[in-house]
Amino acid sequence: MTGLPHYPVNPSPGPHGAQYYPPQQQPYGYPMQYGALYTPGPLFAPAGLADLGSRLGARVLDVLIWFAGYFATGPLPLSLWSDNGGGDAAGAVLLSWFVATYLLYFAFCVAESGSTLGKRICGVRVVRRDSGRAIGFGRALVREISWPVFSLIPVLGLLNSLWCCWDRPYQQCLHDKLPDTVVVER
Repeated sequence: MTGLPHYPVNPSPGPHGAQYYPPQQQPYGYPMQYGALYTPGPLFAPAGLADLGSRLGARVLDVLIWFAGYFATGPLPLSLWSDNGGGDAAGAVLLSWFVATYLLYFAFCVAESGSTLGKRICGVRVVRRDSGRAIGFGRALVREISWPVFSLIPVLGLLNSLWCCWDRPYQQCLHDKLPDTVVVER
């Protein structure tokens, strides 16, 4: 039997004389063995997953890009309207524009391509944990709405952002755990 992997063979053959060779990978639900692919430390990730520095850089760039787009298109004309007697209607439109631009930039972009402009610059994208495919609009909406909702609760907002530092093996933040997504290198 040359050329076969050197796994321990079951000494008693099966019912038809076949010998049993154990599987070459861990069964579902068992912790993965990374070996040389995993370099432990706070900024390193298992092969394929985005490191924490890229994730943080992507989020900071995304917020800056979104704020620039939001302020360039909405608040200036609406604040002029509000100052000239628009009142509550101008405030409602301003809030609606705030939510619409947030959802269009974050949820729609992540649902369609797995990344926003900031994520593309940093070389990361968001995928489903189970299949590695695009996450779709529903999961993207849950992911992107949970991030600011968690930020409204003081301790939970901090825990959400730091959760990926100790979550193993997928390095998911809390807003990744809800829709079951991971952030990978592009």
